[in-house]
Amino acid sequence: MNTAVFVVLLVVGILAVQVLIWIPIIVWMRRRGRAVAARLATELEGETVLRAPEKGSYRGATAPGYPAVKNTGLIALTRRRLAFRTLTGTAIDVPVESITGVREAAVFKGSVTGGRTHLIIATASGEIGFYVRSGNADWIAALTTWVPGRPA
Repeated sequence: MNTAVFVVLLVVGILAVQVLIWIPIIVWMRRRGRAVAARLATELEGETVLRAPEKGSYRGATAPGYPAVKNTGLIALTRRRLAFRTLTGTAIDVPVESITGVREAAVFKGSVTGGRTHLIIATASGEIGFYVRSGNADWIAALTTWVPGRPA
């Protein structure tokens, strides 16, 4: 067999295996995303939503009691809490009354991701980091409006 034909067949074979691996993973992630969105919408029904659920990433926390594992999911803000639900089912809630500040940072817990800035939520016990798809400015504005001591 010609070397060029062998290389082409090898590349086609590798691509076929990749497609067979990634299509089920992508389908699973989309289903999980829809299920998480439905569950979060149900949870938020009785609350005043300040920032509707949107895609985001949990980037870890220096505050005790929060997961160490970074994860993708949905983030929302209500008058009562900042809610994050991961695609793997973990619920991360930060009560609004425990938030002492909010800021942006290029680096959080030693992590930098090309050009993205972290949304950092400060509490008395530490900080919690997120990425939000829509950008940090609107989240910072909404959060600073509802930090304790501000009008509710």
